[in-house]
Amino acid sequence: MSFWDWFSVFALRNIFFWWIAFIAISVVSYPLVRRFRLWRSKRRFLESQSGRLANPQNADVRFQLAHLHGEAGSWRRAEEHARDAVRVARENPLFEGQVPYHYLLLFGQALYHRARYGEAVEAFQKAIEAKAERGHGDAKFGLGKALFRKGEPAKAVDAYRRALEENQSVLELYFRLAQAAAVLGKEAEVEGARAEFRRVAATLPRFAGRHRFRWRLAFFFFPLTRHLA
Repeated sequence: MSFWDWFSVFALRNIFFWWIAFIAISVVSYPLVRRFRLWRSKRRFLESQSGRLANPQNADVRFQLAHLHGEAGSWRRAEEHARDAVRVARENPLFEGQVPYHYLLLFGQALYHRARYGEAVEAFQKAIEAKAERGHGDAKFGLGKALFRKGEPAKAVDAYRRALEENQSVLELYFRLAQAAAVLGKEAEVEGARAEFRRVAATLPRFAGRHRFRWRLAFFFFPLTRHLA
């Protein structure tokens, strides 16, 4: 029996084959579909905001464009537009010289993903100094990650602790704190972060624990994952 005969008789008539084929095609095509949807969203945004983007004093539309690029994983473009938004906000008298917190936060995140850690530290520090109605937890977390990648784990630990004072539900924070503490040889703090992670992960509702399984695995394989970015 040739391969094609076997395929047409046993595979094509088997419902499990079609389920497996559907899953495989979905997994392979998902990144392309997601990229296409983000590209379409960006095109719609540009078409609807072209007039506002032409205004050199409009910072908000530049921030929104940077956010779209960040969601698409295009951090180089996100950095360009976020930098432009921050510059325009500083120059626009309507902002009274105060760059909004979320502009600086996104700018720092873009710089971090571009491995420009020194500039990211500066951006996150400025975000922490800016007015924020919901606190500065995300900026402090970003500051800690940038400091750690910059080779300053002691300062990173301090930033992580301050971030946890504002928000104890971010599970990644406990792993990052343990990671930085491990570099400093603070095993007691590593175990404390691990224990606190387990306590918080157990109390969070199912929908709230973002990437819960991922960070559980990270702690389970901590001797290996502690060296990962």
